[in-house]
Amino acid sequence: MPILVKDFTWTQTLKSVHIRIPIDPVYKENIDLFTTDSYVKAHFSPFLFEIFLFDEVDNKNCKCIIHDKEIVLNLIKKEEYEWSQLEKILSKEEKKELRQKNLNASQDDAKKESEEKFIKKNELNRFAVQKAMDIDSKQHLLMDKRRDEERRQAMDNLENWRLKTENRTEIISATSSGVKIKELNSSDDEDKNESKQETNLEQPKPEASKNLKPARKLITSSYVDKKKEEMARRVLPQLRQTQSLEITHTPRSFPTPSRESAAEEEETWLRNITMARRATGFASEDLRPEEQDPQWCKEKGDEFFRSGNFLGAISAYTHGITLTDKLPSLYANRAATHFALGNFNKCANDCSSALDLMKPVCEGNRRSRAKCIARRAAALARLGYLNKAIDEMKAAAKLLPEDEKIKQDIYDMERAWEQNPDSD
Repeated sequence: MPILVKDFTWTQTLKSVHIRIPIDPVYKENIDLFTTDSYVKAHFSPFLFEIFLFDEVDNKNCKCIIHDKEIVLNLIKKEEYEWSQLEKILSKEEKKELRQKNLNASQDDAKKESEEKFIKKNELNRFAVQKAMDIDSKQHLLMDKRRDEERRQAMDNLENWRLKTENRTEIISATSSGVKIKELNSSDDEDKNESKQETNLEQPKPEASKNLKPARKLITSSYVDKKKEEMARRVLPQLRQTQSLEITHTPRSFPTPSRESAAEEEETWLRNITMARRATGFASEDLRPEEQDPQWCKEKGDEFFRSGNFLGAISAYTHGITLTDKLPSLYANRAATHFALGNFNKCANDCSSALDLMKPVCEGNRRSRAKCIARRAAALARLGYLNKAIDEMKAAAKLLPEDEKIKQDIYDMERAWEQNPDSD
């Protein structure tokens, strides 16, 4: 139970409130501070300072300074006037309600702030990507411009070279017809000289017909003709009918294929597992056919539970659940066994499963429902959820108002919650 700090001092002005909280230098490294517009809490184990402010303050502009021997809180008022007192006068229930309200509001603000940061981060990322794409586009445009300029310059150089070559020489090619080639200079001598240049044409001589090659004769083969006839007379067999083939495999306890080299290791493993199951109470392969009954498994589990063999009881209840998951007593009794072993999470889950199966709600299952709810409340209390456990236990008390044990449990839980209200 925390020790409440009462020896604090405070002063105020029209605009602000100053609170000084004494602390031990030993605990100043582990101070948990939580503030809202109307609530301040400082927890430095085992000490606790908690106050519900008289009026609202501007939490965003408030400051906290931690010295070696004290905590100084500078709170800025939202309205400028002098407070008649520092703390509101509230009952215990009102403090509980305001504490939960402030916690929910703080969580909502934190969630909203986180979402805003996430949206802003995404916008910055998109802006950065857009800028990178713009820079990349400019680089590509610059590279394309340089490439086009170099291509245009190369084409201009090629065109200039072609024009110079045409102006320099004129070539007449007629080698196939026997025409002699004469090179004409493109100088000024052509315009001055009036003499004409003659070209000697040589007529080609006709070739003799004896030089012509005779046409090829086709060569036939009797073997090739015979093979072609055989292929034409060949009769192909009919297509085979399709059928489906069903393959069944021997059931195995291992996912890997059976191998003779690993057979001895597999048998040893199965034998060890069977011995371990027998050590916990029973093995399913040892049961007779008439014992494969969920009710028998429940009775067997109850017998193990009464004798103190909790692992055997859990094995029996679990085997019964594998046979049928519609029997609520299997879940309820297994929950009691888990509670005895300290498995409080599993106990709460089994109680919830049993309550789901106890429908419709009627007088016949009222006592069983009350026991399940009370056991789940006890498990929640062991897990530290005192608030929820008290509500559950009160619900069980409504079903069994004459049960004194449930009333005593409610009283003990409320006293424990008063000593440690932040247990949830």
